[in-house]
Amino acid sequence: MNARLLDGRALAAEILEEARILSRAARRRRGRAPRLAIVAAADASAASYLKAKLRACATAEVEAVVHRLSPGPRAKTLGLLADLAADAAVDALIVETPYPRGLSAADVADAVPPGKDAEGMSPAAYGRLFLAKNWDEASRLVVPCTALALARLALAANVPLAGRRAVVLGRSATVGRPAAHLLSTLDLTVTLAHSRSRGLPALCRQADVLVAAAGVRGLVKPSWIKRGALVLDAGVHVVGDRLVGDVAPGAERRAGRLSPVPGGVGPVTTAAAVLQAARLAAR
Repeated sequence: MNARLLDGRALAAEILEEARILSRAARRRRGRAPRLAIVAAADASAASYLKAKLRACATAEVEAVVHRLSPGPRAKTLGLLADLAADAAVDALIVETPYPRGLSAADVADAVPPGKDAEGMSPAAYGRLFLAKNWDEASRLVVPCTALALARLALAANVPLAGRRAVVLGRSATVGRPAAHLLSTLDLTVTLAHSRSRGLPALCRQADVLVAAAGVRGLVKPSWIKRGALVLDAGVHVVGDRLVGDVAPGAERRAGRLSPVPGGVGPVTTAAAVLQAARLAAR
């Protein structure tokens, strides 16, 4: 059996069309396009991701303004974030990773107001997410982008979800934990596992939906996968001139559906960020 590969680019196009509808509604109401401010370090380590985000913004008719930061005092970066937070012409704000030197995830969460938080990283966004009991409630919120991408891919896979078992490998604040909660709003029974979890292979083999988000290249071996399972790979690792994920080669011979790397979770995550920027502008 060979898994059906999930087309993340096609799903991203659908999500960007949703964003464009919101953008046009905002333009009609206010006379201008939604404006997204993107703060990025001046180095080129994530240039390709930034270019993809700018292309997605253009497709969704969201105006993107990039603020590049050269290495400097932490206070300078926080000052820029404060200025953007206070700027009425800015509808949404994203701080690209890797963060500018001296800036932490906690700094970003504190500096970006919930009303402009396109990445769902603020404490208020987190609180609203974990209060959501079902997908109807959760899907209206601004949430961490990769977590939203994983949930949208699970829905797009067109497999039964309610009552099935899901295992999420990885407990990060930006992916694993919010993804586990979003999957629970889809009525999956979710286990959140991590590097200290005992018996990971056996645990994974129980999963009808397996999310690999541990940040460890090739962690999930084919033998860990239940035959016919839906496998979502959120890992991104550069090996030579290739991108690979947390799922090892050969998984397609056991999985029923599989998100590839590249072309799976990545483009959907980018589209989710732009959708949420448009959603903030449309409120």
